[in-house]
Amino acid sequence: MQGEIKFSVVIPTYNRANLIQDTLNSVFAQTYANYEILVVDNCSIDNTEEVLKPLISLGKIKYIKNEKNFERAYSRNVGLTNATGDYLTLLDSDDFLMPNCLQDAYDFILNNHGIKVFHNLSVAVNDEREVVYRFKYPPISNQYKTICRGNFMSAIGGFIHRDIYTICRFDEDPKMIGAEDYEFWFKVLAMNKVKRINKVNSQVREHPARSTNIDAYNNLNYQLVKMTRLIEEQPAMAKKYGKYTGTLKAAFTLQDIIVHKKRYSLTTRVKLLFKAVKNDFSVIFTKRFLSVTYNIFKK
Repeated sequence: MQGEIKFSVVIPTYNRANLIQDTLNSVFAQTYANYEILVVDNCSIDNTEEVLKPLISLGKIKYIKNEKNFERAYSRNVGLTNATGDYLTLLDSDDFLMPNCLQDAYDFILNNHGIKVFHNLSVAVNDEREVVYRFKYPPISNQYKTICRGNFMSAIGGFIHRDIYTICRFDEDPKMIGAEDYEFWFKVLAMNKVKRINKVNSQVREHPARSTNIDAYNNLNYQLVKMTRLIEEQPAMAKKYGKYTGTLKAAFTLQDIIVHKKRYSLTTRVKLLFKAVKNDFSVIFTKRFLSVTYNIFKK
């Protein structure tokens, strides 16, 4: 039965000539064969195109080069526009798929008739693909409250049906950098029930050159306002997320404390902590709240 479902693997890249071959090899090593790879080059200034030319010539990848350097959301949208698969998954050009990733996705689809969105688990690895950190995944019995507490879907490991990726797009607003993935899944989950493959099938490579988007955290308030407006202005969003706006605000406040710990005084950090609790009292029962509280007073 293998081959009935085609997957599109969209890989946005920028100056990853030294890493992207490893990423592609992890796709070529898939035990499931019916897939296409779309590499969207965000106008790299290194030798990315030269590295990829043999694969382009052999037809092993579809290569699209942006006319100029845009934000990464633009590259992802280019991939969504040009994909032809029944389902699509995103993969950063420095990360990996485990060998059975697509086969497990295929089996999961067959066992969950009509499913439109699902995700698997990811771990952080080093250059030797040794696990250095295991991400903690929250329950998704209430996916609306869970996504308001944080982006458990992330940039890789998620699968969406063509009914979704042909109409849903990443926000290309430069001030949304760092939250564009969050906002994308926020919209997707408002309209679709998400399920989970409880297996690690994606790996996030930790390395010195990894994009951290520190500057994006200066726009946390802007991003929060934009996402709350989605809830307020769209009835479908309000129906699903309306009761959890406080949860969303608390999540952004905790994120603010985390990324700006060195910038804020102890007094400011404590005030923000109380602000988070005021927005959503239940936040005090989360591991993230306990972690943030501990780190506030940690010297």
